[in-house]
Amino acid sequence: MKINSNFKDFAATNFDATKYIASPSYGVNRFMLDRIGSERARATTVVEYKPNSRFPEHEHIGGEEFLVLTGTFKDQFGEFPAGTYVRNPIGSKHAPWVDEDGCTIFVKLLQMAETGEGVKPLHVDFSENRGVKSNYGSVLDMYHNEVTGEKVQMCWIEPNAQFPMDEFCELGEELFVFDGCLIVENSEEYKKWGWIRFPASSNDDDMRKTLKAGVEGAQVFRKTGHLTDRALSMEKIKIKDD
Repeated sequence: MKINSNFKDFAATNFDATKYIASPSYGVNRFMLDRIGSERARATTVVEYKPNSRFPEHEHIGGEEFLVLTGTFKDQFGEFPAGTYVRNPIGSKHAPWVDEDGCTIFVKLLQMAETGEGVKPLHVDFSENRGVKSNYGSVLDMYHNEVTGEKVQMCWIEPNAQFPMDEFCELGEELFVFDGCLIVENSEEYKKWGWIRFPASSNDDDMRKTLKAGVEGAQVFRKTGHLTDRALSMEKIKIKDD
């Protein structure tokens, strides 16, 4: 299976709960954003866990990172409510579950390189705006890998404010609207849980320059540096389309 699998192309979509696809695991639904592979896949996905779901212990052979969007995600390391960023490095293990409130996450699987960061999970609370002031609002740095160039941030963009380009845009940029709305070219709106991906060394700079928040502002997960040829080649797990 291939969905938005050419990382040299611009890709974007709005979330649509009617397009959830049931997982082989009971009580799990998936809205696929990009994907290479079937059930063992390099994937970016919105995943809905029904109440009282529980999963056996498993190892992250290619790493995983996710945002908790609704409910509370739980494992042996703690309880992580909506507004938490979790990064589980290659080799880490957990046995997660959710209780009566269920849980929805935005998750990226099998997209990490082995760079000596160890197996200790990273948990960042972004439920409140703790970012430093920027020219568009504020920004919270959540993770940075100097080897691959990956940089993960949570950005709070003021209502109707431009979301300006910076030196990291040329390394590729992925945006997920946690709340609010982003507008491209003064017409296309990406609302709550909308997703946008600009390739590295993009020819879409004119489009990117138009990016701004809507009238209610926007809270946006931003990842850069992971879409260069170098970063992609460093990913530990290589999935072929099946």
